[in-house]
Amino acid sequence: MAYVSKPPPAPLEKYVREYVNETGIVSTWYYDKSVSTSGPYRVEHKYTKEYLDSLKEKKKRKLKTK
Repeated sequence: MAYVSKPPPAPLEKYVREYVNETGIVSTWYYDKSVSTSGPYRVEHKYTKEYLDSLKEKKKRKLKTK
């Protein structure tokens, strides 16, 4: 009985990757080979409430020192 290998799968044209940062920020990267061949054509960031609050505090402190 001979072994018949399967053909390699075709590369994906469209796909999405999600990355989660150590601070809880979720980055969603959208790829589409028909739009861009060198990287994602769109990236979305979803920030946590705690992260946004810390940015506001940093901004307040910076304004007070000036």
